[in-house]
Amino acid sequence: MAMTGEEKGGNGASNSCCGQARAKPLVMPLISDMHTHLRQDEMAEFVTPMIKKGGCRCVLVMPNTIPPVTTCAQAAAYRERLVRIDPNVDYMMTLFLSPEVSADDLRQNAKMCHVTGIKSYPKGVTTNSDQGVESYEQYYGIFEAMQELGLTLHLHGEVPGVAPLDAEEAFIPFFEQIHSRFPSLKIVLEHVSTAAAIQAVKRMPANVAATITPHHLMLTVDDVVKPDAIKRAMETAAHRGLCCAEAVEKPHNFCKPLAKTKRDRDALRQVIQDGDTHFFLGSDSAPHPRLAKESSPPAAGVFTQPLLLAYLVSIFAELGCISKLREFADGHAAAFFGFEAATLEENLECAVIQPTPQRVPSIFKFPGQENEGVVPFMASLELPYTVEVRRFSPSLLKECDEI
Repeated sequence: MAMTGEEKGGNGASNSCCGQARAKPLVMPLISDMHTHLRQDEMAEFVTPMIKKGGCRCVLVMPNTIPPVTTCAQAAAYRERLVRIDPNVDYMMTLFLSPEVSADDLRQNAKMCHVTGIKSYPKGVTTNSDQGVESYEQYYGIFEAMQELGLTLHLHGEVPGVAPLDAEEAFIPFFEQIHSRFPSLKIVLEHVSTAAAIQAVKRMPANVAATITPHHLMLTVDDVVKPDAIKRAMETAAHRGLCCAEAVEKPHNFCKPLAKTKRDRDALRQVIQDGDTHFFLGSDSAPHPRLAKESSPPAAGVFTQPLLLAYLVSIFAELGCISKLREFADGHAAAFFGFEAATLEENLECAVIQPTPQRVPSIFKFPGQENEGVVPFMASLELPYTVEVRRFSPSLLKECDEI
């Protein structure tokens, strides 16, 4: 976790991830976030304007609203609402895998409704997933249509009822089975958090990929769950389930999948250092009101959208792989999904990254509410970089190093 030499705070973590900032500014194109939650109604109005501020030009929008997005027409209507809030972001849409999804609808309407793929949530595992999947066989017809159309299947890879520390690894056989049955289907294993998932994805061909979040690159279970619960869970298999929502000590670090061990985090860090093209950015930025996060059990989700690129630069700089950031945060996804990678072009927006420390706000307040809002990741801690979104001009290359 990013500490920059300061004492570990309430949202702190066990190991430093952000070292001394570089002396010269950096410049790069805006990034693409292939997994974000923009919610709906007032929350959507609140968080959507933060996308561009976080250094992002393009987002893949998750469909777990209330009710979930299950038709192309619903996705188009959702996208129209987002465009009205901020028309300067590219919104790629997804549907929620459920019996309401129709292969005919996909064939006739997916392209014109900007539907890129379908998200699968195991029933009851995460936010607004009560209508999620219990069995994949009933969706084989949908998968065949998706394979035919080049749509992507996005998998929340956890098995319901399995201890959170083990739920992702337990899902890997299901992931592999879907790929075996539909070898040409484009599949994304979302927000991977384990060494086992990393290895499973690395074995796959180029039409299978995975997203990695900034917070899973920073956190371990020690930064989330009470020490006694971790100790007992690591000592005895029968106690693995103790690392759960009810044992959370730092609720603003709590997400699903749960952050895992240092070994798992090291595996995630290694693939970004390697520049493996199977892996790209998916922030899983998931805003919840402060009271929902600080209740018992807390809502699952870490909020990173408004400072997304600042978190990433800090991580990549500390790991000595800043040259790999641009591909991880845009290029790999562009190649996988088939859109154009971002470039630095005159008068187009770009990200200027200043080696100027900034303190993460303690809360992003809702309009007109003094004590309520959304608490960001690393609240009140310091990041060594500040990101400015500016119009690119060639003169910037005299002032900045290009990533």
